[in-house]
Amino acid sequence: MTEAMQHTNRLVNETSPYLRQHAHNPVDWYPWGDEAFEKARLEDKPVFLSIGYSTCHWCHVMEHESFADEDIAEYLRAHFVSIKLDREERPDLDDIYMTGVQIISGQGGWPMSNFLTAEGKPFFAGTYFPPDSFRNILEQLKNAWENKRDEVMVQADKISNSITQYTSAKGEMQELLGDLEATAAIALRRNLDSHHGGFSDAPKFPNESHLLLILSDLQRNGNEASKDAAELSLNKMYQGGIYDQIAGGFHRYTVDSAWLVPHFEKMLYNQAQLIRVYSQAYQQMGIPAYRRIVEQTIAYLIRDMQDESGLFYTATDADSEGVEGKFFVWSKGELAGVLSSADLELVTDLYKVSTEGNFEGRNILNLQESLEETAMRKNMDLSDLISKLDAIHLDLYQSREKRIHPLRDEKIITSWNAMLITSLAIASEDLSHSEYLKLAEQSAERLWKLALQEKQLWRISFQGKVSIPANQEDYAYFSEALLTLHLHTGNEKWLSRGRDLIKQMISLFWDEKQGGFYLSLASDAGPLITRPKSPMDGAMPSGNSIALSALVSLFEATGDMQVELRINKLIAVFGSAIVATPSAFSTMIIGIERKRLGSMSGIRFCAEGKIRLRVNRRGNLTSVSLDIAEGWHINNHIMNDEPDEIRIKTEIKTDAGTNFNVHYPSQKGSYENQVQFLVEGSPTEIEITFQACNDSICLAPETIFLIVPGGSF
Repeated sequence: MTEAMQHTNRLVNETSPYLRQHAHNPVDWYPWGDEAFEKARLEDKPVFLSIGYSTCHWCHVMEHESFADEDIAEYLRAHFVSIKLDREERPDLDDIYMTGVQIISGQGGWPMSNFLTAEGKPFFAGTYFPPDSFRNILEQLKNAWENKRDEVMVQADKISNSITQYTSAKGEMQELLGDLEATAAIALRRNLDSHHGGFSDAPKFPNESHLLLILSDLQRNGNEASKDAAELSLNKMYQGGIYDQIAGGFHRYTVDSAWLVPHFEKMLYNQAQLIRVYSQAYQQMGIPAYRRIVEQTIAYLIRDMQDESGLFYTATDADSEGVEGKFFVWSKGELAGVLSSADLELVTDLYKVSTEGNFEGRNILNLQESLEETAMRKNMDLSDLISKLDAIHLDLYQSREKRIHPLRDEKIITSWNAMLITSLAIASEDLSHSEYLKLAEQSAERLWKLALQEKQLWRISFQGKVSIPANQEDYAYFSEALLTLHLHTGNEKWLSRGRDLIKQMISLFWDEKQGGFYLSLASDAGPLITRPKSPMDGAMPSGNSIALSALVSLFEATGDMQVELRINKLIAVFGSAIVATPSAFSTMIIGIERKRLGSMSGIRFCAEGKIRLRVNRRGNLTSVSLDIAEGWHINNHIMNDEPDEIRIKTEIKTDAGTNFNVHYPSQKGSYENQVQFLVEGSPTEIEITFQACNDSICLAPETIFLIVPGGSF
């Protein structure tokens, strides 16, 4: 028996890969639940709560240094009740205690080290501690618990109250006027790194929600400053070490400001969000490299992160063989052992490979310029350069596959898979790639069957077994995904399922007094010092923001006025917080503007869901297609001159001035079922006016503005 296997604790019975990594620590670990807190009450001990996740590098370090240490483990056993929590299983608890860490220390991260009362209230917290510091902190907190209990309890109450206030983001209901999106974009651009892009110094995260707001401002308002900010950031990211140049996919963040040295873990939620970012940027700007990034990232997920059922794993680690980044980096000699001399020369030039390397004596491959610039400099055809590079990448990938792989966390998280489904559907439209929509539908069907069991939604599946009841985030993301599929396919199955999930989400999480959604179930085991709402974006868009997106989609598809009332209340409850710090609410602002001004997508519902409208570029023609519900019609394009005629004709205009021509269908009377208009010229916007009627009533006339996809040229 190895030294590491001499001990076995309660975590051996858990399904979380992260908890099971600690199952053979000498620490007397408990999972989160009533048992641990009852023990703390009975023995009058504080609780040590350690939060992390399976692919967290510094979690591994602290586990090896402190939690495998016999003396530290014995001290914890004698004076504390120790709980280990997987943040990916319980993002609501992670949100609560991460807020506490940030209040106490001014910064956050994992592993998260919290010290709580038996009621779950934090009185001290931090992140990673080296073993000597950790032992010293344990001794100080033990003495404070025994000798200064009153001060400890006052501190715990103070911190808990601050957490409640912050995570509720409660504000005065107010009318949100003005151009929220442009205001938020201006605030974000003030933080733009003008050299490397992105919205912070080191460490540098993609901040996908910010990028999507910048792109939305560009699309809705045509703001050139937002175009420049998006293009700079997206170019530097895909050229940098944060992007896996060999296999595709993005690492979580970089430790430097130039996107060079990543923290090498890869998370599914980053891939899902960045697929959407780059596909929408391609749709708006038509930059070929962005399409390539989307295609490579999706290919990476299908190849390396898809399970047998067709769903997608959670993450891969930064470490292999105990060394961070070892799997991903190259010495020049290793490259020479795989590539021909000509290919090595190209790679050395393209990625600036050197003998001394750029990371601990080895090379993180990163582009110094765009492929277009390289092709021009080398007087090569771009397609020839890309073909050559693809062949080189395949050789390097196959060689890299022989290395010892980083750990792969093979649990399935409902919200993360749902986020990817949404992004795949959007990418299918932006890239005119029907296989992505097919993959999205297949994944949604499998997730529906897996995550919905025993008449409830589950958050986690591991090795085919579900665990952890879904929280609000899961309901929000999955309902958004289902309604996105309904928009892109017209299949009523997805509408029915999305509506059902939204009803359940409202029943389980809606705050009837104040409005807004709680993240946690009221019935969760263990103490819950607050039910957070946390509407501000973090590494992922907030559950309340995604709920808004799903509700807006449901309203667009149905015209249900009760849904609209709930949308308005959800927006209003966070109104003053949004006005105070708009850049913290990027995703919610996108949803608000979509509700207020209409969707900017090339595909949308209108006429209370009776018409699905789609615009696309077809060579020198732009097509405008309408799917009209059975029993409904729109008037044709010829105005009836009868004096009592109150119905309006269907009419198309563009931003191309008089330099366009519309080919209307040859049908006489009204248009029904499926109708297509073809527009000659090169418009960037289409304006269509129509009126939907059935045999009994006519709805109010509508004028819809549609952005013509730029990426389909």
